[in-house]
Amino acid sequence: MCFYSAIFQNLGGKNMRSKLWLCFFAVLLMPLLLWAQSVGDILWQDNFNDEDSLARYEVGWFYYDESDNLMGAVVEQREGALYFKQGSFGILAAVVAGTNGVPALETDENDELTEDTKQDLISNDFSSPNQEGTFQVNFKNITSSWFIVPTRMLQDDDLTDSDPRETPSYLIFISPLQGTVGLAKSLEEQYAMLDPTLYDWLTDFAAFPFELDVFYWVKWYLYEGIYKVKIWSGELSDEPDAWLIEAEDPEPRVTGMFTYFGLLSDEPTATDEILIDNIVLREVKEGSAVRATGDVSPVSFRLRQNYPNPFNPSTEIVYTLARAGDVTLTIYNQAGRLIREFSYAQQQAGEHVVLWNGADAAGGAQSSGLYYARLSCDGLAQTIKMVLLR
Repeated sequence: MCFYSAIFQNLGGKNMRSKLWLCFFAVLLMPLLLWAQSVGDILWQDNFNDEDSLARYEVGWFYYDESDNLMGAVVEQREGALYFKQGSFGILAAVVAGTNGVPALETDENDELTEDTKQDLISNDFSSPNQEGTFQVNFKNITSSWFIVPTRMLQDDDLTDSDPRETPSYLIFISPLQGTVGLAKSLEEQYAMLDPTLYDWLTDFAAFPFELDVFYWVKWYLYEGIYKVKIWSGELSDEPDAWLIEAEDPEPRVTGMFTYFGLLSDEPTATDEILIDNIVLREVKEGSAVRATGDVSPVSFRLRQNYPNPFNPSTEIVYTLARAGDVTLTIYNQAGRLIREFSYAQQQAGEHVVLWNGADAAGGAQSSGLYYARLSCDGLAQTIKMVLLR
């Protein structure tokens, strides 16, 4: 039943003039009842215009090479873009690179990450799982490959980068030769991101007529479970109004700060090439519904990243409930042992804060390390990583 029909049906025997006035006021108040999200400031960006051929500064990029059993792959800055060329990874050809927006990957004389860089990576606060991204891609030489842009990738247990062989993700899938675009989730299982037959596809494919050696703009929007993409050629200002493909995940995972770009082929000897350029990532901020009374209600169930992180001796864990419900916040160590549990019966909708002092229920101080906070309510659950440094 539409909003206006419901109004008329509920008026019963009142006269038509009353009905019309009420409908008029409903139209005026309607904008105050709509959920809205806003795209915020730039989180990180890279246009690859410096002299840093290894792509370690402005934004620090991770990529895989022979030490990861990926033989012959090339990732480097060339002519104001990030150049990718596939290498062989056993049964497939691949090249992947990604970042969480860390400003630099500085190394010491032994080619090890410096302590300042390690601390930046541990903080992992340069991105957001709710995001809008824009970039350019040029399919320079494609013989058999597909292109993926996985995001919301989880940080490794060593608190440095994210491993595309293991982490779950939300991803854009593009087959330039077939002219298809898809949206999918990859699950947390070995090599799931590298195998489209293991993807959880979120909607049907969309068609787009790609040409080789042409720069295309790609824009994605990912907020909670809402996921959509548009693609166009020409200038950034030529962006179309309509989204090319849209999907919604009914059970979204709203965690993970890493975004990667990958070119994959089931032909192990393929050496396909692409260029990536002008990447900008912005945060999509939490929306709200402003009602006639002026009250603000939360849009969704969400567990925020704790602050500070890393922390010592205590940290705040903030979460938002869309509606009242029984809430459990559990904290586990890296081995999966329960450290602390906070339970609240019929907690009201809105924002809530839990202060954890780095101790178990008996007051025993916990050692430095990685901990997980898991929020659950009415069948929904989200998890974040926290780092305690004594």
